Amino acid sequence: MKKFYFKLSTPLRIKQLKEKIEKQKLAEAVIEKDRAENRLVQLELTKKNTREKIKENMSTSVKTSVLSDYDVYATEMISLIDTQESVISQACEVCEERRQSFLGYRRERKIYERIKENKYNDYNKKMNREEQKISDELGNINHSRLERDISNEKNL
Repeated sequence: MKKFYFKLSTPLRIKQLKEKIEKQKLAEAVIEKDRAENRLVQLELTKKNTREKIKENMSTSVKTSVLSDYDVYATEMISLIDTQESVISQACEVCEERRQSFLGYRRERKIYERIKENKYNDYNKKMNREEQKISDELGNINHSRLERDISNEKNL
C-alpha cells in the first residue's frame, strides 16, 4: 500500500507561513496602537495636571508671564493631543487592515487544510476497501482450500 501524499502540501505550507507572518504583523500593529493610546492617556494626564497647577497658582499671586507660559504650554498640549488622536486613528486603520489580511490568509489555510483532510479521508476509505478486498480474497482462498480438503477426505 502506498503512503498518503497530498499534492498541495507545498502551497499549504506557504499559506501557513504567510498566515504566521500576517499574525506577527497584526501583533505589531496592535502593540503600536496600544502605545499610541498610552501616549494619549499620558498627554491628557499632563494636560489635567497643568490645569490643576494653573488653578493653584491663580489662588496665589502669579506673574502674568507665568500664566502666559502655562497658556502656551496648554495650547501645545492640546495640539499634541490632537496629533496623537490622529496617530491613533491611523494606527487603528493599519490594525484593521492587518486583521483583515490575517483573516484572509487564515481562511485560505483552512480551505487547504479541509481539502487535505477530505483527501486523507478518501485515501483511508480507498485503503480500507483494498484491505477488505484482500481479506475477502484470502477468505475465499481459505474457503476453497477447506472445501478441497473436505472433498479429498471424503474421497479417501
